[in-house]
Amino acid sequence: MIQALSQTPGLEIKALSVYTLQLCSEPNDSYGRPDCFTFPSVLKACVSVFSSVKSIQQIHTQLMKLGTYSDVYVGSTLLDSYSKCNGIKYAQRVFEEMTDRNVVSWNSMISAFAKSGDVDSAKRLFEEMPEKNLVSWTSLISGYAQNGYFSETLATFENMGKAGVKPNEITLVSVISACANLGALGFGRRIHSFMEDNHYKFDLFVASSLIDMYCKCGVVQDALELYKKMHLKNAITCSSMIVGLALNGRAMEAIEIFEEMRFQGMIPNEITFIGVLCACCHAGLVEKGEFYFSSMTKEYSLVPKLQHYACIVDLLGRAGQLDQAYQFIKEMPIKPDAIVWGALLGACRIHKNNKLGMFAAQRILELDPKHSGGLVFLSNVYARMGNWDGLKKVRRMMKTSGMKKVPGKSWIEVSNVVHQFFAGDKSHHQNDKIYAN
Repeated sequence: MIQALSQTPGLEIKALSVYTLQLCSEPNDSYGRPDCFTFPSVLKACVSVFSSVKSIQQIHTQLMKLGTYSDVYVGSTLLDSYSKCNGIKYAQRVFEEMTDRNVVSWNSMISAFAKSGDVDSAKRLFEEMPEKNLVSWTSLISGYAQNGYFSETLATFENMGKAGVKPNEITLVSVISACANLGALGFGRRIHSFMEDNHYKFDLFVASSLIDMYCKCGVVQDALELYKKMHLKNAITCSSMIVGLALNGRAMEAIEIFEEMRFQGMIPNEITFIGVLCACCHAGLVEKGEFYFSSMTKEYSLVPKLQHYACIVDLLGRAGQLDQAYQFIKEMPIKPDAIVWGALLGACRIHKNNKLGMFAAQRILELDPKHSGGLVFLSNVYARMGNWDGLKKVRRMMKTSGMKKVPGKSWIEVSNVVHQFFAGDKSHHQNDKIYAN
């Protein structure tokens, strides 16, 4: 009963009620005492209902008292539960105290480290693991991709192939995401062909990832062809296509897909609206953008986030309506962040409105004293005005904040291998050949 309730969305709290009843019963009652088959379901229900380390600790105490702590399945579920509640140090302690570990225990701990952002510990544990399986490789690959280690994602995927482990769709979504962020079009196309040749299931998540990858690599037509071939689409797929078209300057096509999506009764999400508002920005469609923004709450009961407000500020600013953009910021129901003010600053830079631009830059620096855009804008304006005291003050701020120019970085893909370069960097293993001429 506890297991059935814990696996039914909305009924997890009832699973805990049944567990409490079982816990309070007499040892010889027909309910029986909780055992190693009870606690995994109880922990799952606890994560769903409370999502707190404290609630997991309470169950942890009970399973120790009842002598089920040593069970490998219970231990694996316990450390996974701590991980899901952001209690990585408790998860690690459970793992270290386990006298009997299986592949599930190792995979749970690798995944926990990866989700917490500690990819070095995840890699170390992966290398120490006596026996690896598909989940082990996927956990490490997903961890790399989710934490921005895109080159490492592709390298680990290559090693996975060399080890003779066949990836699943979850693995491939992470690899496709890394290709998108690196602009590794050749590698991404190879993954696409590999999936077709091996008859993989092109579910909505895989298709959306491929669409996003092709758009980020600048081959929008390939993304459109894949999108049109899909028999089943959802808000995620449409959003990927809308955002991809908008970011590649094909605003009217993005709006067309959005309208088609609405006509079919599909419910757009927050990402969808970021895409369509971005498209309106690029096309200069102020009235349409304002209409879509208001429809978020009126038609779909979506609460606009700061990104949506920033899109409207950008929309008005690009159209030269700087006063309206500033008024819009003042009337926002939530406090504007550096991105919102940055959108206004960018518009002021385009339309050479130094007075409002300086005001926006100062607001940005109040929120983020090390913001390079705000400091550089003020520095340039003071220089043009001949305000040398102001210029000295800004340069002093740059120095004390430790602001440094981020070195230029680029990638090149050769024979399906992505090589990364920094400006002036000579650490590449083929450095002699690169600088030979």
